[in-house]
Amino acid sequence: MEKVLRIQMLGGFAAYYGEKAVVLKKVGSSKSIRLLQMLLMSLPGGISKSEIMDNLYGWNEKGDMGNRNKNLNNLIYRLKGQLTAGGLPEEEYVEIREGICYFKSSLPLELDTQEFEEILKQAREERGTGRAALLWKAIELYCGELLPVNLADMWFFHKSRYYKKLYLWAVNELEQELLKNRDYKNRLALYARAAAIYPFENWQLKLMRCNLELYRYDEALAIYNKTVDLYAREMGAPPTGEMQECFESLVLMDENHRRDAGNADSWRNMDKIFMGKRGDIRQAIFEEEDVKGAYYCTYPSFVDYCRLVVRAKERNDFPAVLMFLTLSQKKRVPRSMDLQEQMQLLKEVIESALRIGDAFTRYGNRHFIVMLVKTKLEFCSTIFQRLEAAYSREGGKGELWYYADMTQELNHTAI
Repeated sequence: MEKVLRIQMLGGFAAYYGEKAVVLKKVGSSKSIRLLQMLLMSLPGGISKSEIMDNLYGWNEKGDMGNRNKNLNNLIYRLKGQLTAGGLPEEEYVEIREGICYFKSSLPLELDTQEFEEILKQAREERGTGRAALLWKAIELYCGELLPVNLADMWFFHKSRYYKKLYLWAVNELEQELLKNRDYKNRLALYARAAAIYPFENWQLKLMRCNLELYRYDEALAIYNKTVDLYAREMGAPPTGEMQECFESLVLMDENHRRDAGNADSWRNMDKIFMGKRGDIRQAIFEEEDVKGAYYCTYPSFVDYCRLVVRAKERNDFPAVLMFLTLSQKKRVPRSMDLQEQMQLLKEVIESALRIGDAFTRYGNRHFIVMLVKTKLEFCSTIFQRLEAAYSREGGKGELWYYADMTQELNHTAI
C-alpha cells in the first residue's frame, strides 16, 4: 500500500508519512517551516516569489532584490534537507516556474484544510438526511485556529479568519438542523466543542440555555461558575452581560420552583411543561440505532455507572470486574505509529467485541478501563485474548497490554 503524506494545519502543525510522524529539526515559526506552510496553503495554484519574500523578509523598497532571491533559494535548499531528514524520500519538493513557487511531490498528499473545504462544499450541495453527518464530519476536522503559532503574521491571520468563518458557518448550520430535530444531546456536544475551541466567544451561553431547556439547572450553574473563573483568570473581567442575564434567569426559575412548591396550580403548570418535553427527553436519553456491543462513556459517567453497578450487586449478587488496558508501540518496530488513530481503532474494537451491559472509558492518552458485568475474574485473560485478536485482525499496529495485577472485582473499594 502506497504511503500517504498527511498534513494537519487546523489547530496546529503536524505531518505524517504513512504511520510515521515527520519530525522537522525546526518547528514553530521558523522561516523554512513557514515557507512549507505557505506553499501547502497555496496549492494547487502556487504563490509568487515576491509574496513569499515580502512575508518572510519584510517589504523594503530599497531592499536588495538579489540578496532576497539568494536568501529564498537558500531557504528552499534548507527546507528540502529538513524534509528528507524528517523521513521523506529524496525529492525537490519546491518548483519555481515563471516567478511562481509550487509545492511539488510524487507522494500522495492529504491536507486537512482541503478535506475540510471539500466536505463543506458537499454539505452545501446536500439537501437530504446526510447533510448533518457531513457538517459533523467537517466540525470534527476543525481542531482549532489555522496554525495558531503564526497568527501574528498577517498572511496567516487572513487565512485563519477564512477557515474560522467556514467553521462558524458549519456550526450554525448544524445547530439549525439539531434545533429542527429537537436533538438536545447533540446540541450539547456541539456547543461544548465550540466552547473548547473558542472559550471567549459566548458558546457557554448556548450550552447553559440548552441545559435549561432540559431542566438541568445544576449543570447550567456549573457551566456558569466555570466560565466566571475562566474570564477572571484569563481576562481579569466578568462574563458577558448576556451570560449574566442567563444566570439571573436560572436563579429566578429555580427560586420560583422552590417558592411555588406548595401551589397546586404551579405544580399543574410545571407538569404540563414536563409532559410537553417527554419526546425531547426520550430523544436525549435513548439511542436511536440498534444497541450493540459495549457502551463507551466519559470517565465521570463511567465512575457513575460503576457506582450504580455496585449498588445493583448489593441487591442481586452477580460478578463484575474492572480491566485495565494499555496500548504501546511494538518492540523491534522502528517506525512510530499514529497513536490517536490506533486508540480510535482500539475503541471501536472494544465497542464491538464486548457485550451489551459492559462499559468502558478512555483514561489518559494510552489507556482504557473496561467494566465487565456478569464476568468472573478468571475469564479476563480469555476476554483479553479476544480483544487482542480482534484489534490485530482490524489492522492494529500497536501492542495491547492487559494489567492482570490491576484487574479486580468491582466493589466499594475499587471505586
